[in-house]
Amino acid sequence: MKLFFYFQLAIAIVGLVGSCTNYSASKSKTAPPIIISIASSGSGIYTMVVRAQNPEILFQGYRMYPSATIKDSRTPADLNVGFDCLRGTALPILPNQPIDYNFEIHPSGGAPSSGVACRFQASLSAGTYITLRSILFGINLTSSSGSYSYSGPSNTVVLPP
Repeated sequence: MKLFFYFQLAIAIVGLVGSCTNYSASKSKTAPPIIISIASSGSGIYTMVVRAQNPEILFQGYRMYPSATIKDSRTPADLNVGFDCLRGTALPILPNQPIDYNFEIHPSGGAPSSGVACRFQASLSAGTYITLRSILFGINLTSSSGSYSYSGPSNTVVLPP
């Protein structure tokens, strides 16, 4: 009797899964981060307050696009070029409401300062325009491949002196 029940349950589950048409072949997009403020700490070190959300389990981190013009910062010729601030222990991956993070732009590598979620290793100067995008990893189940998906651009700010 138990075996028959499990057999019927398995058939019902296969029927439900097989009839599911609520899926998408397009890549998931996330809301772009918002740069709230930026301040210079001297010696090419900058601290940003960024409001962002990390709604996906496959969230990878953030990429910064510096440029001499607003247009080139917001729409770079190649989204793969930029400076990464990858997800670390300070950036939660569980779904959350947008929260404020402290990010650093620092000429040297290493761990972020205390209270900073992540560090972009970049030597930038005052007057440089920067834009952020969040990065997700997408898996295509039909072709068993994966690729990165980028959010739209954040607001663009200029680094202060």
